[in-house]
Amino acid sequence: MRDAIVIGARCAGATTALVLARRGLDVLLVDRAAFPSEIPHGHFIHQSGPARLAELGLLDRVLGTGCPPVTTITTDFGDGPLTGRGLVRDGVPLGLGPRRGPLDRVLVEAAAAAGAEVRERFAVDELVADRDRVVGVRGREVVGRRRVTEHARLVIGADGRNSAVARAVDAPLTESAPTLTCWYFSYWSGVPVDGILIAARQRRALFAFPSNDDLTAIFFAWPIAELPQVRANLHGAFLAALEVVPELAERVRDGRREERFAGATQLPNFLRRPHGPGWALVGDAGCHKDPLLALGLCAALRDAFLLGGAAGA
Repeated sequence: MRDAIVIGARCAGATTALVLARRGLDVLLVDRAAFPSEIPHGHFIHQSGPARLAELGLLDRVLGTGCPPVTTITTDFGDGPLTGRGLVRDGVPLGLGPRRGPLDRVLVEAAAAAGAEVRERFAVDELVADRDRVVGVRGREVVGRRRVTEHARLVIGADGRNSAVARAVDAPLTESAPTLTCWYFSYWSGVPVDGILIAARQRRALFAFPSNDDLTAIFFAWPIAELPQVRANLHGAFLAALEVVPELAERVRDGRREERFAGATQLPNFLRRPHGPGWALVGDAGCHKDPLLALGLCAALRDAFLLGGAAGA
């Protein structure tokens, strides 16, 4: 029997597997995807996130994927811009915005190097229970269809806001609120930004920050009630919303959008009970919130450290 099986090998799951493996536990990390693999999610890391990456010894590796450190922040909430520069502490920048493909690959490779078994292209079909305790998983290889049963003292769901693990154990909601906003984003070349720009006014919110491959990521949010109008003319809605920051709008007109727009419209806010007999939840599986504060990856790293410390004690 293994010590832990982690379902979901992206930020929360790979980091949890890494922390547990470094504590000497026998860990299996599984995911339906093969890495590297992009997903249309937000990806700015700030608050405690950069320091946690540094503690893991991975900050330089993530920056080395071509993701620049962010040491400047400008906020503009309608009363004029406010800028802070040189935001570095003990060599750790304020933030960074790596694409999910390079970020998740670094984390998965680190988990494997720490001793975790990484099983890509593996789908979990159901949890295995002994009375009221979860004791493992049944699943299959996506290629080849070979069926496998694995047992563990702890099964960890790092499988996102629609967590199958949470459904299987009937993890109760302790707090909830409906979707409040819809978000769309893409990546531009030729649109330089000095650090991260955060603007909010006229019931719109904007993030813009540098990312991999010399691209600038621009994210925009509208109230969820406006989703039909936004979808009807996404390009026009995006350009109109950019006028809340005229200087950025001008740069975007002179730049080039390098990828299609991606969107996020299913954004419920909730807390679930994150643990029970033989199971636990990390990241969005246990706590999902509106992207307005860009806390998803920060919380994923936090949960990995908290659970890794508790399970490895």
